[in-house]
Amino acid sequence: MRLITLALSALALAAQMLATQMLASGAAHAQEIPRTAEGRPDFHGYWLSGFLTQMQRPRGFTDLVVPPEQQADLIAKLLESFDEGEVYDPEFDSNTVPRALLEVNGEARSSWLVEPADGRLPLTALARAARDLDRPEFDNPENRPPPERCVDGLVNAPIAASFLMVPLQIVQTREAVVLAMEDMDPARIVSFADAPRSDRLRTRGGQSRGRWEGDTLVVETDRFALADPAGLTWSGGAYITADSKVIERFSLTSADVLHYAFTIEDPSLYTKPWRAEYVLKRIPRPVYEYACHEANHSIVGILTAARMGRQEEDPAQ
Repeated sequence: MRLITLALSALALAAQMLATQMLASGAAHAQEIPRTAEGRPDFHGYWLSGFLTQMQRPRGFTDLVVPPEQQADLIAKLLESFDEGEVYDPEFDSNTVPRALLEVNGEARSSWLVEPADGRLPLTALARAARDLDRPEFDNPENRPPPERCVDGLVNAPIAASFLMVPLQIVQTREAVVLAMEDMDPARIVSFADAPRSDRLRTRGGQSRGRWEGDTLVVETDRFALADPAGLTWSGGAYITADSKVIERFSLTSADVLHYAFTIEDPSLYTKPWRAEYVLKRIPRPVYEYACHEANHSIVGILTAARMGRQEEDPAQ
């Protein structure tokens, strides 16, 4: 009996020591990240992604984590996608493209996608058919992609990472978090209090509602209104429909590193929900006003060039 009592006492002491260590570790982490007056993680500031890694894993790379000996090959493969051959765009300097892969927890990644494990979007037959039919149209301005018409930006859910210098600004209050990018969309408001809107009240960016799960900000966005006649649009590197739900998770892993993950649910497009993640790093410079003029100037040139091309192929047009 005495031995049993001693054994139980030893186990209780070990459990208490482990709990103390865990609390100390949690307290140390709590002190590492900035917090608001209410004790919430403070996301306020300016953030930048800036890496080559794309949403889906390139063919030929099977693992999520890229070993050091394969990183140069993957970087070279990704840089090929920016090579325009003999065409030179004076407004795009390929030397400004970062020569770095996405790193999460010190590991180089081959894709944002982490689920499914193959790093490829789990498209349904409908989504594959829509993708195969998604060809550029030049008959009317409405046929051109939303970014060309200055009606869609990078800050809508899910937020698109970019290798370009396109920073994200986060403004945080007790009632809401505001997300703004140096891009055509002015801002996205994430409310902690707003009730779900009527299904008839939809916007292109949907409705974003936030909640806290510990130190993680969870944002659910739905009620998208799509201007595309096909009922399909491209947002943040993924197809979404009016029935899609995007679940985002924001968490600080340190004072200067923001981990961003999102899941998309839409049975019409995807055989199962899928999840992607990447990180943003804090930067000191502010977000400046962005003026999108593609709809004013570039789209005229795009449509004019398309008509001239048709006339060269068929002078009767």
